[in-house]
Amino acid sequence: MEKILVVEDRVSDVIFLKKILEKESYAIVYAENGKDALSIVENNTPDLVILDIVLPDIDGFEICKRIRNNNKLISLPVLFYSAIKTIDDKLLSLEMGASDFLSKSADERELMARIKNLLKAKRKVDSAISTSFYDPMTNVYSPQYLEHRINEECIRSSRYKRDFSCMLIGVDNFKVINNTLGLNTGDRMLKKIAELIVKNIRNADEVCRYKDDEFGVIMPETNLRGAFSLAEKIRDFMFSSDELRAESSFKLTVSCGVSQYNSELKDAKKLINQVRQALKQAKSEGRNKTQFYSTH
Repeated sequence: MEKILVVEDRVSDVIFLKKILEKESYAIVYAENGKDALSIVENNTPDLVILDIVLPDIDGFEICKRIRNNNKLISLPVLFYSAIKTIDDKLLSLEMGASDFLSKSADERELMARIKNLLKAKRKVDSAISTSFYDPMTNVYSPQYLEHRINEECIRSSRYKRDFSCMLIGVDNFKVINNTLGLNTGDRMLKKIAELIVKNIRNADEVCRYKDDEFGVIMPETNLRGAFSLAEKIRDFMFSSDELRAESSFKLTVSCGVSQYNSELKDAKKLINQVRQALKQAKSEGRNKTQFYSTH
């Protein structure tokens, strides 16, 4: 059931919207001011926001602006539904990122048609995002998502002076596994490796496929020591995993490279390059090893 947030301080309008929306089997959430609306959007994100302009605290334009400034809400449609209907207000709402604008004097059928169109468009966008942000074979996040999230965390770390580290895990001698056991076995082992990495990280960490036989782990609120410790935990687990041994007789190991973001790094690509260099060093020094990035 799709969920719609109604941001409106007039009880009569809330009752009207609730009646016509529930008739179409939508779930309704209600907020009478901007503060509550933003809290709901952040913690219990709806599928659509129906937003009045005039509210007791912050106005609808500011709410819409804040929603659009949040990359996690990129597909959330915002429909301005207001008694105010000047061309200036319509233009301002669109400048703030509104998906549509409709006067409260409009026909009920037009309102429902616009709501259905916005929700249909959101479903298509969500499907496209899901396809691009998830790796279909391993069911972890995709390389595109890895770069997107690292960039977000670098910005956050710089702004709020918070620790942030990143890890790359590479399967040792994976080409040998593919050539010896076949591509189907290799794919099955990669799925199992991804599953085991997910089991060995914190809830706040995120696992992504970086390329064929490499996985990235995004670690917010983690310094280099913590990242190294987690990498060693994962490496040791893979080395002794009965689940991996059950997949084949081949003795599988992984190598890990880790690095921590610092203010001298100008963008996310430099952090990724550091982690890649650390992984390359770990493999060159014998594999089945964790290496942190060092300039020395």
